[in-house]
Amino acid sequence: MINYKILKHSDNGMPTWDGFLGPVLQVADKKEIWKRQELIKSTLNEIELPHELADLRYPSKYHDLVAPDRINWALSDLKISGLLISPQRGYYQISSSGKHILKEKGLNITRELVHSQPAYIEHQETLKNKDNINKVSEEQTFELTEKQISSWFDKQTSDLAEQLLAKLRSTDPYQFEHMMVTLLNNMGYKGTDGQSLVTQKSNDGGIDGIINQDPLGLQTIYVQVKRYAENNVIGSPEIDSFSGALRRKRADRGVFITTSSFTSGAQQAAKQLNIALVDGEMLTNLMIQYKVGVQIHQVYELYDVDDDFFEE
Repeated sequence: MINYKILKHSDNGMPTWDGFLGPVLQVADKKEIWKRQELIKSTLNEIELPHELADLRYPSKYHDLVAPDRINWALSDLKISGLLISPQRGYYQISSSGKHILKEKGLNITRELVHSQPAYIEHQETLKNKDNINKVSEEQTFELTEKQISSWFDKQTSDLAEQLLAKLRSTDPYQFEHMMVTLLNNMGYKGTDGQSLVTQKSNDGGIDGIINQDPLGLQTIYVQVKRYAENNVIGSPEIDSFSGALRRKRADRGVFITTSSFTSGAQQAAKQLNIALVDGEMLTNLMIQYKVGVQIHQVYELYDVDDDFFEE
């Protein structure tokens, strides 16, 4: 059995779609040929998901289960990359290259590794080189359902978040502090005449940013940011240190932002000390939501008939 906690996961503990890459390949290696749904179900059975995650559904109108949907995306990319092959429609088996990578990496199979496979690169180039994706032959038509479009956008957002996080981790630390203050401003943490500033690089006393929500600075939020690698997890000592800096400012609130994550001890300490925590996943989601560090590439609008208009 696989402990879900060792897989790459979201803040709520649910493995991300690429967190399922290793488990899917490992299960696929247990026998020669699998039906798609059988492979998905067996992967779920192999992972010890608690009931609240196994039963977790998307908040959309389709209310699909999250875990099987993410496994579907992992399965799709494994097939495109050639680590899984499909001998016939709806059936899958692990390829020789899949066996080699599984033996070498085990569960530590990342999206970067999968997307670096020659078959995946060739697939992406083929898509780029198509002259007109809207040309449809008379022999075959291709239609996407609203559900498929929604799932596709979810995956694109997930990929964007990964790219954004990698970009943040390579950014100059002082510039990163400015970005985080900008994000909080865009989220509304700044009064009409309030000021926000990034502290000097030295002698900041453990405070990286200050946001005055009113002109007199009576409502002030203090910010600490850590531009850390994924494996550099924030523990309770860092939270206690930030709390000490807040006390010296006679402040009762603070925000701790990191590009990595927090231990359970850090989360418990933050609750007791009135400190809001923002980890890497939450950070990129907020940046996308408030359009900080990202730009809209294309907008598509989906329309329904306005029945009220016709009933007037």
